[in-house]
Amino acid sequence: MRVVLDTNIWVSYILTHRPPISTIIDMMVDEEEIILVTSIELLEELERVLSYSKLKRFYTEEERNRFIALVAAMSDIVDLPEIIPRICRDPKDDMVITCAVAGVADVIVSGDEDLLEIGRAGNIPIVTARQLVESQSR
Repeated sequence: MRVVLDTNIWVSYILTHRPPISTIIDMMVDEEEIILVTSIELLEELERVLSYSKLKRFYTEEERNRFIALVAAMSDIVDLPEIIPRICRDPKDDMVITCAVAGVADVIVSGDEDLLEIGRAGNIPIVTARQLVESQSR
């Protein structure tokens, strides 16, 4: 299954390392059930968010950089078009959807209410981390 993880999912993981997000990482690393799909733009967004002063107390700069490099190394990195179509209120959400479409993802995982309210991007469902884990355990 090809999965795009929104930046907020990565931030939750780095701060808590708890289920359901840690379960998704296990599914990706140990069980190889998930292929992570991302883009340079989403990696840059992750780097920007993890540089917020309120988050810096949770990790060193070196740990942050290694984490981003690890996410990149584990991912199928796809190219986004120059012009990203406006779908959501927040252009950063449009990048997530465009990445999923460009990367032929099966699902988008997010904690962002705007994305979750949309529910689908074409044929690609937008779900919470918990919903993805529950759907895979059936």
